[in-house]
Amino acid sequence: MRLLTRLLVTVSVLLPIACSAAAPATDYKEGTHFKKVREVQEPTNAKRIEVDEFFWYGCPHCYHLDGFVDRWRVTKPADVDFVQVPNSLGREEGIIHSKAFYTAEVLGLSAKIHKPLFEAIHEQHQQLFTQATLQSFFTGMTGVLPDVFNNTFNGFAVGMKVNRAENLAKTYGMASVPAIVVGGKYTTNVAMAGGPEQTFKVVDFLIAKVRAERKGK
Repeated sequence: MRLLTRLLVTVSVLLPIACSAAAPATDYKEGTHFKKVREVQEPTNAKRIEVDEFFWYGCPHCYHLDGFVDRWRVTKPADVDFVQVPNSLGREEGIIHSKAFYTAEVLGLSAKIHKPLFEAIHEQHQQLFTQATLQSFFTGMTGVLPDVFNNTFNGFAVGMKVNRAENLAKTYGMASVPAIVVGGKYTTNVAMAGGPEQTFKVVDFLIAKVRAERKGK
């Protein structure tokens, strides 16, 4: 009987701890864990929720978050479209990196370039901040001919994508990276969420919030 009493006491003590460990999503508050973007954008497809990650290859915090991005992408809801958006933050080298991102995209080389470029800059400390050094990097990693790289890098398609990314960042009021926008309406970041892992818990909460708001219209 004494043993049973002790077990019941133990369970009663541990139960509140277990419950508190799974904090409800309603604990995320606007103005603390997330906020509205400067100018809300209406979705092109109300049945799809776009999640945009604004980043810069030269940002160490963006590099650190990239692994968490990869893990979240494989578990994201089926109605979510994830889009990475390079942001220059007004830096010349930022524009260079944005052009590199879209050059890889246009040439179908993103899978071979994105993570290796991050690693080369932040792990190997390579100075990849000019068109010439990036061309050498692309050629070394993928075998793409220098002329093909340079023509794409300076081409209309890449320029158009870079301009759109820059304008989108301004529309949303992005002042730092990494930052994530959900449904064209809400934004969060590592500092607001309380850490990289928590960031995607807030993102999941915002996805559910946007989904519910759209159904309520």
